[in-house]
Amino acid sequence: MTERLRVLVSGVDTLHVSARGVVRSEVWDLLDEAKRRAKTEDEEVAFDFPVTTGAFLLRPHGWRGYTYWLSSPDFELMLGRSEKFPAVVCQLHAAYLHSVGVAWALRFVELLLHHDVFLGAYKLLASRLDLYADIQGWVPVLEDLHRFVGYGRNRRGFEEHNEAFTTGDRLTGLMFGRDALVARVYDETHEIRQRGVSWVPDLWGVDGRGKPVWRLEFQFRRKVLVEFHPRSVEDTLASLQDLWRYAAGDWLTLRMPTTNQQRTRWPLDPLWQEIQTIEVAPSCTGVVRRRLEQATLERIVQGLWGYVTSMAAVRDRSKLEDALLELRTQLERRFEVYARRYRTPTTKKHGVLPV
Repeated sequence: MTERLRVLVSGVDTLHVSARGVVRSEVWDLLDEAKRRAKTEDEEVAFDFPVTTGAFLLRPHGWRGYTYWLSSPDFELMLGRSEKFPAVVCQLHAAYLHSVGVAWALRFVELLLHHDVFLGAYKLLASRLDLYADIQGWVPVLEDLHRFVGYGRNRRGFEEHNEAFTTGDRLTGLMFGRDALVARVYDETHEIRQRGVSWVPDLWGVDGRGKPVWRLEFQFRRKVLVEFHPRSVEDTLASLQDLWRYAAGDWLTLRMPTTNQQRTRWPLDPLWQEIQTIEVAPSCTGVVRRRLEQATLERIVQGLWGYVTSMAAVRDRSKLEDALLELRTQLERRFEVYARRYRTPTTKKHGVLPV
């Protein structure tokens, strides 16, 4: 089923970067202390860098070969001492990229690494980059799977890793390739509904209920990115259009079947010709940030309500007012403990203190 193609939004959905350099010794000391607390308390603990601060939580466990895993609403930051791997890996969240823009998001990461992490120069490179286009006017069907033709060097591997995903009798996605380069075509309207994501339609300007929105996404890993000879992450970001042109023009195409047994000689589908000409334009909007803040507040209130009602049951407080007074007493005691042992966890939260 095809009609006139409409591109709602396109850009960078995922950006992972890695950095090599000499990490400041005091950073390891701070991380070690925080990791001990996290293991002792068996939960995430607040962590701030001295200069750029930021609302990080240090997890009790690491990530793959990295001992320290810091999480924030904006990105994941992993640090490790192994000389076999980069000292730092940073995975920027899609919502962050779209709320402030790719350039500014990357700039903040660079400021953090420069002022708080590395002693002197460091080398920052992209290790994964996902490009996408959200479109209306194309609703793939399962029969389209055989019309996709891949030109990857590992032709057999490409064919073996073509997959289709369905919900009931309805096609919801297709996937092509593996490892270094992967393409996904999926119903983004269905995807965000399943994941409970509310900010994506703000980028579209439509809700996607009347007409579904499908996403074409290409995932590039370091092995492919280096073929474009980037000297920095900025070089990679300057090559977005070249990457899209390669993926949608040379690596994967949608063809119109003929009697020719060689699918590579089938004519290109006119719809795919339109897709090849899409201009990848990273988008950002303040609406995304406001939606995230609203959703975060709702989760906090929901969590608090659960904890307050549980405490009321434990302490036998039948009235809400009594439960809240008990909560205040317990929080003040905990705050006093933190104030004595560590720098107060509320200093990074706009200086909010108990009154």
